[in-house]
Amino acid sequence: MVVITAKLRAAENCEDEVAEALSSMVNWVTENEADTLTYTLNQSASDPRDFLVFERYTSRAALDSHIGSDRMKQLNGELGGKVEGPPSVEFYGEVAAKL
Repeated sequence: MVVITAKLRAAENCEDEVAEALSSMVNWVTENEADTLTYTLNQSASDPRDFLVFERYTSRAALDSHIGSDRMKQLNGELGGKVEGPPSVEFYGEVAAKL
């Protein structure tokens, strides 16, 4: 099991557009990536410009397929100029979970 978190910060006045683009990605992943077990979009309660994407994959190969997908490239284009720099990504191995 591979788990990652990706933190993004929307540029000023772009949080709605970022939320829309990331929500669309969640929908696409749900419909197209069977080996992506969890893909959630979260927005900070204290600062609406901050987003966290929590992702769980069956394997590193599933993650690599997601990262290399044409849809991910499209998302990166959609977010261009609407986020402050690249996402901060952390990789984890799942130890225990209740899902």
